Amino acid sequence: MMGKKQLLALFVCSLVPWTVGNGLLPLLPVYAIQLGADPAVAGYYLAFSYFALAVGAIAAGWLSDKFNRRKVPLIVAGLLGIPLAWMMGRVGNIWSLSLLTAVLWASGGLGLALVGILAGLSAGENERGKIFGILSITSSLGALIGGLSTGYIVDRWDFQSLFSTVAVFLILSPLAGLFLEEKEMKPVQGKDGLTKKKMNLGKDYHLLFSASLVASITGFAILLGRSLLMNEMEFGALAISGTGAVGGIVAMPIPFLMGWLSDRTGRKIYLYLGYLACAASISVLAISTSLWNFFVVLILQSLFIGINMTVGNALVTDLLPQESLGRGLSLFAATSWIGGVLGFSGAGYVLQSFGMIPTIVIGIGLALIAIVLLIPIRSEKKEHGTISRTGASSSEDKLLEQ
Repeated sequence: MMGKKQLLALFVCSLVPWTVGNGLLPLLPVYAIQLGADPAVAGYYLAFSYFALAVGAIAAGWLSDKFNRRKVPLIVAGLLGIPLAWMMGRVGNIWSLSLLTAVLWASGGLGLALVGILAGLSAGENERGKIFGILSITSSLGALIGGLSTGYIVDRWDFQSLFSTVAVFLILSPLAGLFLEEKEMKPVQGKDGLTKKKMNLGKDYHLLFSASLVASITGFAILLGRSLLMNEMEFGALAISGTGAVGGIVAMPIPFLMGWLSDRTGRKIYLYLGYLACAASISVLAISTSLWNFFVVLILQSLFIGINMTVGNALVTDLLPQESLGRGLSLFAATSWIGGVLGFSGAGYVLQSFGMIPTIVIGIGLALIAIVLLIPIRSEKKEHGTISRTGASSSEDKLLEQ
């Protein structure tokens, strides 16, 4: 069972990057356009940033497996973000902004993936959904804090003041990291006394990875389309960032509830609901003309992100043995960021070349493909020659024993 001190430290280490990311993301395309970018370049800029996020997340798995250390890299990543955020408010062109954002996003991706790995290694088998559900609240809470504060700062002062404030806020992450407890994981040995090689992640894992990746492309197309459409309709910075805050408030308890329920009733049904929310979100975006329409878009999009984080990570932890968790969880975390690369770059190009409606149609199609990819996945984990199933499937085991 995970201790309260460990959970609180992980919560803060997750909340800080989610607050910064959710707060800045709606305004970064606007900031990029102020520096001379067009919609396509703004999309490529965000895509490059999310490529760096993916690199950071994948690097977390490598560091975890190679050095068996997670706490120190997490603290270093938090410290690195402080000067980067400060410098982002003092750039004069899109190229400098792109470079600084990429490095900041890479450190954030590294930190979030390490939080997920530490949570997976610390959580008990019957509390994984609940623990990842609690940590998923940081995404919605970060959208609330970041969404309400960043737009207000820009409207009241300017972007330079915003990034200075972000730099100060980022100090909380390395401070919280100091309180983390890290258990040493001993290598798994075979009967001959030799350390086992890494196990193949398996077909079910790869299907889950693909489903999350495809759905995430739609998720980030929604974010770019929302920002550019609201900017075109002349909404202010607070209105643009505030939609994310409203989405975070409404969606905040749902991923935790679904994570808790998934410990008892199985994982897949909740992933289906999350991907359907993603498809519904981009569908509503197609007809959005007023502020409340965009609130609905972000509520549904926040539900998708929270459920994918909560239930997806719990399912990965169910499917993989402990010695493969570092690699499996970091790669799964990277699906969101790789989806950001493809979603931002693809949506920016399609929006500029063909308009909003083709972008919406493609996004809906991708969300439906993600649902189809989930169907063959079996929510089970093989350990020492036995099979343990999550949720409702555990009742099947009891019946078989009888």
